[in-house]
Amino acid sequence: MPKRGKKKARKTKFYKKNLKIPESQNKMLRQFCEAHHTTENKVFRRALREFLQRNVHLIEHVQLEVSANQLTLFDFLDEDNLNTGT
Repeated sequence: MPKRGKKKARKTKFYKKNLKIPESQNKMLRQFCEAHHTTENKVFRRALREFLQRNVHLIEHVQLEVSANQLTLFDFLDEDNLNTGT
């Protein structure tokens, strides 16, 4: 049997965001980047990632409503509807 190749990696979606900062903050940002041998984009991404991880409990997770016509084929926890198809 021939060997199968590796699966193609899934593309990552990126989104552009614009940010306006004052000249003084821009100067501080550039000095920070030079001192830590990093780029502005990496600083922004790291700061955003840390902020979101710290505040994930504040984000409201929306549970979508399931219509009455939806089948419960894979609901094994609900014993009443098991094998009824409704």
